[in-house]
This record gives sequence, C-alpha cells and structure tokens, in this order.
Amino acid sequence: MKLHIILHPNDILKKKSTKVDNVKGVQKLCTDMIDTMAREKAVGLSAVQVGKHKRIVAIHKDADKSLEDHLLMINPKIFSASKETEQGEEGCLSIPDVFGIVERSKKIKVRYIDHSGQERKIKATGFFARVIQHEVDHLDGMLFIDKIIND
Repeated sequence: MKLHIILHPNDILKKKSTKVDNVKGVQKLCTDMIDTMAREKAVGLSAVQVGKHKRIVAIHKDADKSLEDHLLMINPKIFSASKETEQGEEGCLSIPDVFGIVERSKKIKVRYIDHSGQERKIKATGFFARVIQHEVDHLDGMLFIDKIIND
C-alpha cells in the first residue's frame, strides 16, 4: 500500500523517532514503506516521512551494487564514520524540487535490525553512505536543508 508523504514544513519532520521494540509489530509498515519508496522512485525513505515516529529506513537496491534487494533498517545506528568527507547534491521526497550540496562522511559502518529481527552490520561508502546518513538524519529530526553548504 502506498503511504502519504509528509511535506515540509511540517513539525512531524522535526521530531525525533522512537526505537522499535517489536519488529513483528512493524512488518506491514516496513512493506508499505518499500512499496511507497519504489512507487515514488526514491532512493531512500524514513518512517518519519510517512508520519510514523519509528526508527525505520528503507534504502532502494539501486543505492549500491552490493544490494540484491531493497534494504530495510530497523533502529539503524551509525557507529563509525570516516573523518574523510565529500560533498554531493541531495534532494528529498518531503521537500519537492529543492536540491542542495551537503557534506557527508565518505564511509560509515551501521548496525541495525533487519525485517526478520536479526542484528546486522554493514559498511557503506560513497553514494550508499550518503543515502543512509540522509535517512538516519530524518530519524533524528534533521533535514538535509539544515545542512546545505552555502558557498
């Protein structure tokens, strides 16, 4: 089922999300998020963007060649980020037609729970790392427009 995307400015987007304690209880939301992300042709989607303050993000399989399928991360935690950064253009479904240059860590390591309840760890670099950082920011009530570099 396609979910409704919350648009900026909306205070919902600025609220910090809560940890998911019951993975089984969010299965439908996870499926609907992947469906919504694919239909919107987005590379990532956070639960906040569909009005749910749960620490869940969906990452499109096209974000990295290592992904065989869309990636669902429950309670993602970036536990390592490189000091080396790079700048890149970002946009957001919640802020249509707005783009800006944002500086992000080039490499990150993330711990999360998958849709079956298993704890996982992954390394992400480049564009893949950028997408994860953008979506995790959403869970903390941070938008990319708050990080745009003004030259």
